[in-house]
Amino acid sequence: MQKIAWKCPCCICQRPIQRGKPTILFATDKPEMIGICHSTCGYRWYKYGQFQMCPPYYLSDEQLSFLVQFFYRLYSLPGGREPNRELRWCLAVLLRDYPTSLINPMASYRKFLDEHKLGPREWLYKGDLEADFLRSLGEIQKAAREKPLGIQIDFRD
Repeated sequence: MQKIAWKCPCCICQRPIQRGKPTILFATDKPEMIGICHSTCGYRWYKYGQFQMCPPYYLSDEQLSFLVQFFYRLYSLPGGREPNRELRWCLAVLLRDYPTSLINPMASYRKFLDEHKLGPREWLYKGDLEADFLRSLGEIQKAAREKPLGIQIDFRD
């Protein structure tokens, strides 16, 4: 299994990553990890899904495989002002506290509903959002188990 740690080269500037909050770049058109970079290098790369690591700066192969499938699925869903955009937004809330948010994904779901009620946005989702949210998470988890990356990221020290 490949292990990514401090002093690995940034996929953008090729300088070693030695401090800060490393950012992982994911392809949005296929389930693939592009690389890892400095947060200051990656912030302009809008064509990629970005996940900024937070303490303790560790992601197992399972967690990383989940993120690869998650970003691919997230960007394949409608967003903006399109109908059924709420599923994408709901899934995106899960990323705020990832990986701890997977312990109780329904807390993220309820958080999304509470935030949506506070905003001036109209509800455009046709169907059962809760069932679709849970089904999407199950499909993502299944795909992650079927296609593990074999990469571990450990920036703890």
